[in-house]
Amino acid sequence: MAKFNPFRGAQESNMTNSSASTVQEKEKQRRPSSSRRSSYDSAIQGNGVVLAKNERYDAAYDHGHSRPASVNATFEDGVVMESGFHGYLVVFGGFLTIMAAIGYVSIYGIFQANYNDIYGARGQSQSSISFIGSLAVGFQFGFTIIAGPVMNRFGHKVILWSGTIMGSLGLLLASWCTEMWQLYLTQGVMFGIGASLLNLAATAIPPLWYDKHRGLAMGICFSGAGIGGLIFGFVIPALINAVGIYWTLRIYAIFHFVCTAFASIVMRAPRQLSGPPLAKHNDAMNLSILKDPGFMLWFVAAALFGFAYVVPFTYVPSFAKDIINLDPNVQGGQLLSIMSAANAVGRVVIGMAGDRLGAIRVAAMSFMLAGASCFIWMFATSQGALIGFSIMYGFFSGAFFTLVASITANIVGLKNLGSGLTIIFLTNTPGNLFTLPIAGKIFESTDDYKAMIGYNAAMYLGGAIILFFLMFYNHYTRRHDSP
Repeated sequence: MAKFNPFRGAQESNMTNSSASTVQEKEKQRRPSSSRRSSYDSAIQGNGVVLAKNERYDAAYDHGHSRPASVNATFEDGVVMESGFHGYLVVFGGFLTIMAAIGYVSIYGIFQANYNDIYGARGQSQSSISFIGSLAVGFQFGFTIIAGPVMNRFGHKVILWSGTIMGSLGLLLASWCTEMWQLYLTQGVMFGIGASLLNLAATAIPPLWYDKHRGLAMGICFSGAGIGGLIFGFVIPALINAVGIYWTLRIYAIFHFVCTAFASIVMRAPRQLSGPPLAKHNDAMNLSILKDPGFMLWFVAAALFGFAYVVPFTYVPSFAKDIINLDPNVQGGQLLSIMSAANAVGRVVIGMAGDRLGAIRVAAMSFMLAGASCFIWMFATSQGALIGFSIMYGFFSGAFFTLVASITANIVGLKNLGSGLTIIFLTNTPGNLFTLPIAGKIFESTDDYKAMIGYNAAMYLGGAIILFFLMFYNHYTRRHDSP
């Protein structure tokens, strides 16, 4: 009796003898060719990404075995997804990527506090020093206009390895900088581009592996930013005190390279069970989704989030020093660690809540509570009050990163997920690029943290209002708020 091989779909047309015809008939009975073909086409074209050649099987044997590479593969809504060990490995790779690349944002306030001492003595303003962090975060989101089409054209591996090299090199070169403009180019632009490439890949790959638990998977991935901030909040100040800021940058560059290089090796899109050779993907980005009113509401909410998120992570150490007379490297770093720990827990819990209660609904509530927490910061006069703010803000502030893929997929569908994520990350750019200089100018003009904190709260509360409007719009148009 002929042995069944599910990878021989592309070779069946060349079989002319009767035994081959028998095998073909059996294969058709086990899995209709139309469903296999539609699943494959949807996975490689509908998701808005093209898989690299090493990320698929082209009618090849799985090392001599007669079963697919993933025996747990499922077909839901025409999209091929896999579960099992490699799915978990992809999530772990995403966790390491976010911890090393995006976790930097959580602890940049420690670097800024030291740069204030170094360059402030040379006459540099606080807003100009904070522009280093703004460039990094701005390019992290803004460069997706280039990173997205590159990922569509060349696959995830090119994006991952390019981000690994660029981000690590930017941090390494920053350790030899002696002027502000050099830090703008290295710790700002170069690292920001690397973070953009890594962030896009870490956001785009895990959703292809999970459906029902997509929010939880993304929550675990993006909890890496909180875990990184928790660990680095203690390690970075200790390193600065022990070896200085420049050797600290070199050590962090090595750590960044090790984590992201491992992630670049293990992260990939799911293998396809069968199908024709990949066709060239010409559409870099589907701009027709901008005509969707629901997507435009999400667009505005994401833009407001860009002006809000990084301000407390940057200014809490300075606030602790100026208002409560705490050491910015010790107690300030500990506050960032507490905030990051709450952020890590919050991202996982919020991801699970989004799976069960609806991603948009959970995001709206999280934005509202993150904005409300800023009033605790505004009137804090003790370390205990700052700890309470750090816990509450840290828990709710990272909802965007956890739910961005689920909300975008909910609005535009999986077939436009790549384009939707590229546009949403791009709309974060103005806020992330200019919010720290804006916050610095507000502080310098008023000589008071309250006005700056009020600006931060307004951005979050404005985003929450837009998301509530999106909920009503979905109800009116009979859309379901589901990930």
